[in-house]
Amino acid sequence: MTKTITSNQLLGEIGETAVRLRFLHMGFQFDGRSRLEAGVDGIAAVMDKGKPLARMIAVQVKATESARYTSEDEVGFSYLLRPDDLAYWRGSNLPIIIVLYRKSDETYFWKEVGTDIREEERRLQFDKTRDILDPNAVDRLAALTVPKAGFGYYVPPIGGGEEALVNILPVTLPSEVFVSSTPHTPKKAAAILLDSDEPRFDWAIKGETFWSFSDPRETVCRHIVDLDQVEAIDTSVLAFHEDHDEQNNFAFLLRKTLFR
Repeated sequence: MTKTITSNQLLGEIGETAVRLRFLHMGFQFDGRSRLEAGVDGIAAVMDKGKPLARMIAVQVKATESARYTSEDEVGFSYLLRPDDLAYWRGSNLPIIIVLYRKSDETYFWKEVGTDIREEERRLQFDKTRDILDPNAVDRLAALTVPKAGFGYYVPPIGGGEEALVNILPVTLPSEVFVSSTPHTPKKAAAILLDSDEPRFDWAIKGETFWSFSDPRETVCRHIVDLDQVEAIDTSVLAFHEDHDEQNNFAFLLRKTLFR
């Protein structure tokens, strides 16, 4: 029996080759997977002016000849992810994107596929302006490879970037944070201080605990704390606490102190 290669197989190869070339023209490396792939067609590696950065993105390519996408109009369209692909991607240790290639008009659209997408959320919405796979997408793609843990992260522009006005304020943290128990709710404490001659706003109450960078025993805040319970704690203990709730509490206090 004569072996044949189906048109779908040819289209799949054409799509993967086209996407590989697109990544190469954008300054990325792209290595295709073997025929044993189960949901990732290749690995795109970020480079900065030809220098590999060891930051990888898993890429799944979906190719079509000329068919219109679901709900497609001049602005965008939707694409329904397959349940078995989602199940496979959930175990990935790399960021995952899907690239849609249409041969008839040589269009390339991409979207990140989060590993936390639930079954009922598997329809992706594509923007025909924002989600084009071209050099304008370089910085967004590179940002996918940077760990999101911690207070924030910075991705230097690889594709030239854009001009921006940044209003970042440098902050030097005090060495200590004063904490104490308090019998008052935030609302009651605020009312007490507003009735005083020197109201202050550089404090926070979470649960039954008062926080401030100023010693409450030396300010009007002495009226809202248990004075015998005031304690000074090293700022780094709270600012870099392992518990995200404690980090958020510290950030709330910092915001109230800076923008009161």
